[in-house]
Amino acid sequence: MEIIPHLDLVEIMKQITDAFFVLNRNGKFKFINKRGAEILNRNHPNDLIGKLIWDEFPEVLKSNFHLHYYRTVMEKQIPVEFDEFFPEPLNRWYHVRVYPITDGITVFIHDTTDKKLRQKRNAAYYEQLFMKNHDGILLLDVDGKITNVNDGIERISGYSSSYFIDKQYFDLELVKREDLGLLRTAFQKVRKGDIQHGIIDIFHRNGAIIHCDITSFPVEVMNEIVGVFAIVRDVTQIKELECSLRRSEQRYRSLKYHNPEGICSFDLNGKLIGVNPALERMSGYSKEDFLQLHLEQLFHPKDIPTLNECIQDILDGKGTVDSFEITMINKEGYYVHTVVTVVPIYIDEKLEGFYFIFKDVTKAKKTEELLIQSEKLFAVGQLAASIVHEIRNPLTSLMGFLQLIEHSDGEKNEYLKIMSDELMRIHSITNELIVLAKPQAKKTIRESIPSLLNDVMKLMGSQAMKVGIELVLYSEENVPDIICDGQQLKQVFINLIKNGIEAMDEKPGKITIRVMRKDHHIIISFTDEGIGMTPEQIKKLGEPFFTTKQKGTGLGMLTTFKIIENHDGNIEIESEVGKGTTIHVILPIQSK
Repeated sequence: MEIIPHLDLVEIMKQITDAFFVLNRNGKFKFINKRGAEILNRNHPNDLIGKLIWDEFPEVLKSNFHLHYYRTVMEKQIPVEFDEFFPEPLNRWYHVRVYPITDGITVFIHDTTDKKLRQKRNAAYYEQLFMKNHDGILLLDVDGKITNVNDGIERISGYSSSYFIDKQYFDLELVKREDLGLLRTAFQKVRKGDIQHGIIDIFHRNGAIIHCDITSFPVEVMNEIVGVFAIVRDVTQIKELECSLRRSEQRYRSLKYHNPEGICSFDLNGKLIGVNPALERMSGYSKEDFLQLHLEQLFHPKDIPTLNECIQDILDGKGTVDSFEITMINKEGYYVHTVVTVVPIYIDEKLEGFYFIFKDVTKAKKTEELLIQSEKLFAVGQLAASIVHEIRNPLTSLMGFLQLIEHSDGEKNEYLKIMSDELMRIHSITNELIVLAKPQAKKTIRESIPSLLNDVMKLMGSQAMKVGIELVLYSEENVPDIICDGQQLKQVFINLIKNGIEAMDEKPGKITIRVMRKDHHIIISFTDEGIGMTPEQIKKLGEPFFTTKQKGTGLGMLTTFKIIENHDGNIEIESEVGKGTTIHVILPIQSK
């Protein structure tokens, strides 16, 4: 049989770490451990043995310990447990457990001051988190009744806290009727332990609609769900911003995909980002085709260097490259004349890629060529009468000399030389007429401007002299030749001389033509002594069908402006009513 050693009960009670003491029925201390003495502010346990607790600590008589718990234990002989704050000199929180014994009570005291302070801090943190939270917070009980709200919900809704307290969460009048069912369903799921998230609309007190993002989650205490938190965040501005972004994106997509001009976009690595339908129609290639294409396949070889240069300008941060001509080769192999603009794509002020915007000018090009040819034919018609007159004069001379030769028996060489000169004049005039009337493909070679002007003056000289107008040419020495289409420039010069003659109303006078070099340009100036023009008339020159002449069409100046523009030049006009007009044609020596 195992022998159980004798246990010293007093020794065991001394080892209890909590404060522990025993009182008899009269309230005298029968035992107290060291920790108990420390808590009761005594140096040694013996300082309290045999003394009445009421005498040593009279403040206890007013405490809950004496008023409620001590009597309960003594009279009903049942244990009690409670938390109590003991004021000065203790000034501490204690968790007290009191157990009845045969001749009194045993008291266990655990210092919970630190725990209480932590709880108070946590409660303060909770209070700050709850009440000062920018978002709205509602605390619901398990039946869905609102028991507390914070200031955030007042700010979001415009209603005070009293409006919400004791109302059913899913019966609030400020919630849209169609959203109440969503709230009820979410609440029921949260009661089962789920976390719910959703967006609903509420009516602000001022009538405005507020978009709210609501997150609901259960409040658990000792593994039991005792309520529900609903956190309400006002996302109206975010929603409006999202809506604005969507509308902006839709406007961008509409601009891109419904634009009649072809548009494609690339990133900085040259990877295709997008192609609009207009470019697909223009090129004949689908978006999938574009992904497989190289620039050499889509554009004329002569335009590839220009295209690469423009792309490099974009990459170097030089901004938009505006309106240069380039020839596209469509899927069927036909040429499509386009005017291209390259626009950089910036995101957050950082270059991310670039757009190509293509305008199909193929029809405009054909119309322009027809217009130039039409103007040439129009000029031929006007010159026909004077040319016939010029040819008739030498023919009359030839006929007369032939008659003289026929009846003359003397020297005929003198007559033959004159006849040869007249025939050469007829040959020159007819050549100029053929050159002017015959359709010409545009071709550029190095030409001398003074030589072109001499040819034109030969052609126009007789028409000018017929009305008493002298054509005078002054040219600087060593004027450099330029790369140009000589036939087109002749057309320009003929138009300007013809306009000068008509502006002088066929009255005697002089048209002066000057050729000079200035920096990297050649300037050809035509000065007449005609009626002049007003500033308003000068502004309209070059518009189709605007003319200062009674029978003019305005197409001559339109053609003139276009030809000079195609030569990378420009035209400047000076005029004064009643004194005449000077037109400066400015052409680059080195054409682009």
